[in-house]
Amino acid sequence: MRPLVLITFLLALLATGVLGTETSLLFFWPGCLLLGVAGLLVGGRWQMRIHFAPNDVCLLSVLLLTLYLLGRAWLSPVVLYAREDIFIILGCFVTYLITATVASHPRWRLAIMAALALLTAGNLVVGFIHFSGNWGFHVVPHFARTFGAGRIGGFFNNANHLAAFLSLVMFLGAGLMFFGRGSASMKLLIGFLGAASAIGMALTSSRGAMIGMAGGTLTFGTLSLWIIWKTQRHILGRLLVGIGVLAVLGGAMLYIVNEESVKRRSVSNPVDNDVRLQVWKAALAQHDLQPVTGAGARMFYDYCIILRPAGMRLNDADPLFAHNEYLQMLADYGWIGLALALAVMGLHLANDLRFVHWFVMHRFLNTGVLSSNTLGFAVGALSALAACFLHALFEFHFHVAATAITAAFAMGLLANPGFDADDRQSVRLPKVRLLSKLVLIGASLWMIGGAIRLGPADFDAAQAQIAASQDDMQDRMHWLDKAVACDPWNPEHWYQRGLALMDQWKPTLPVAVGRRILEKAAGNFEQAMKLNPRHYLYALALTDAYDGLQRQEDALRSAQMAIRAAPWHEETRLGLAMHYHRWGQFAEAEKAYLWASNARRRNPEGALGWGDGYQELLRVAAMPKK
Repeated sequence: MRPLVLITFLLALLATGVLGTETSLLFFWPGCLLLGVAGLLVGGRWQMRIHFAPNDVCLLSVLLLTLYLLGRAWLSPVVLYAREDIFIILGCFVTYLITATVASHPRWRLAIMAALALLTAGNLVVGFIHFSGNWGFHVVPHFARTFGAGRIGGFFNNANHLAAFLSLVMFLGAGLMFFGRGSASMKLLIGFLGAASAIGMALTSSRGAMIGMAGGTLTFGTLSLWIIWKTQRHILGRLLVGIGVLAVLGGAMLYIVNEESVKRRSVSNPVDNDVRLQVWKAALAQHDLQPVTGAGARMFYDYCIILRPAGMRLNDADPLFAHNEYLQMLADYGWIGLALALAVMGLHLANDLRFVHWFVMHRFLNTGVLSSNTLGFAVGALSALAACFLHALFEFHFHVAATAITAAFAMGLLANPGFDADDRQSVRLPKVRLLSKLVLIGASLWMIGGAIRLGPADFDAAQAQIAASQDDMQDRMHWLDKAVACDPWNPEHWYQRGLALMDQWKPTLPVAVGRRILEKAAGNFEQAMKLNPRHYLYALALTDAYDGLQRQEDALRSAQMAIRAAPWHEETRLGLAMHYHRWGQFAEAEKAYLWASNARRRNPEGALGWGDGYQELLRVAAMPKK
C-alpha cells in the first residue's frame, strides 16, 4: 500500500507542478484528483506504519489553521472565489500530512526531491524557450502565456511564481548537497541544478525573489556555520574562505546575468513608485471593513476595485491580489487567519531547530557522522521556507497550487524532520492524529468530488474560449451550455453565455427573435449577478441587455450597481453615460461623459473611451431636428 500511495503522490506533484501553475483551478484539477486519491489511500488504510513520528503540536496548529480557513472560505460571499482557495488549502493539507507521516523516511523524501528536480529542469527548459524569443509559449496547446515579454516563466504564467518555486527547490537541494549523503557525482548534479535555478531566478527579474534568496542564504549560512562550529570547528576557517570565494563568484555571475534586466525594471518601475505601495493601501482598507475574520476568500478580487487608492496611476490594471500574502490574509481572513498562520510558522521553525540542535549535540556525538539526509532536509527546508516567507512580503505565490504545495511539502519536513532516538520522543497530544486522519479523509473526498464535478465545467468553459477566438459561435454556445449545466454555481459561466447570446443579436433580426435573444442574455446576466453582485462587468452587461429590451428603469439601476462596484473606473461611468445617450437624455449623458473623464482608472488603450462617446453625443446634438 505504501508504494502505491507514494507513486500516486509523486504523480500528483508532477501534474500539479506542470499544470497547476496559475491562480485559477483550470489546470490544477488533474493534480487535485491525484492528491485526493493519494490522501484517500492513506486514510483508507487506517493503520499505516510510519518511520518517524510527527510533532503533534505542529499537526494541531496546521489542523486549526486549515479548519479555520476552510470554514471562513465556506462562509465567503462569492462561491467561485472561495472555491479557488478551498482546493489549494485542501491540497496543501494532504501534501503536508503525507510528507509528515507515510513519507517520513528519507528514501521516500529523496524520491519526492527527484520529482521536484525534474520539475525544475522542465521549468528551465521552458524558460529557455521563452528567453529565445517565444515569450508566449505555453505547455498546453491552444493556450498562451500572457505575462509579457522579457521575463521567463517556465510552466508558470507569472515570472515571480517561477522564481518562488525555483527558490524552494534550490535551498532544499542545497541542504542535501552540503549535509546529505550521496556520491560526489550526485552532489555535483544537485549543485549544477542549484546554480541553474539561481540563474533562472535572475532571468525572472523578480526583485522580491532576490530579497527572499538573500534571506534564505543568510538562514542557510548561519545555521550551517553553527553546525560546523559545534561539530568540526577545525575546518571552519578554511570553510569560510571557500564560502567567501563561492559567494563572490556566485554574486558576480548573478549580477552579470541580471544586471540589464534589473536596470530596465528599475527605470520602468522604480522601487519608490512601485504599484504595490498603493495596492497595500487597498488591502488595509479592506481589512478595516471586517478586521477579525476578514471579508472572505479572495474577496480582494472585488475590493481592490471598490477601494482603489487615488495614488494608483490611471492606466494601472486592477491588481486582484494584494502582492503581500500577509496583508492578503488580513484582508480575506482577518486577524484570526494571520495569527494562526504565524503560529504555524513559529511552531514549525522551533521544531526544526530543536531537531538540528538534537542532531548536533546528541546524534553527532554518538555516531561521529555529520552526513545525513534528515539533517540536509531539515536545514534545506528551513532555508527554503525562510526565502519563501520573505518573498511573500511582495508576491502572492501561495495562491498558486504548484508553489503552495511545494511549500506544504517543506512544512511537512519541518513537522517531522526525523527524530530516531528513544530519549527524544516526539510531542504527543490526545486525538490530534485521529482528527488529522479524519480531516485527511474528508479533504481527499472533497478534492476527488470537486475534480470530477467541477473540473469538466472549467474544461468546457476553456473550450468555449478557444471557440470564441476562432469565431465559431455555435461551438462556443455548445460548450458554454455544458459548462452552465455542469457548474451552475459559477457566475462566470453565466456571464460568458450571456455575452455569447449578445454577440448573436443584430439590429437586422426580426423583432421577436431579437427580443428572445436579449431576454435570454438578460436572464444569464441576472443569474451571474445573483451569484456575485459585486462584479461590475456583470452589471454593465445587464445594463446593455435591459436597454435593448427597452427596460429603462431596470437598466439605470443596473448601471448604478456597476458604479457602486467600480466607482473609480471610466468603464462604469461610461456605461451610465451611454445609457443616458441611448435614451436621448443628452444633458445627463454629457454630465456622465465628463464625469468619466475624471476617472482614476482609464479604459485600456484601443478600447472605447469617454471622448469617443462624448464626440458622438455632440455630433448627434448638433444635427438639425427634423
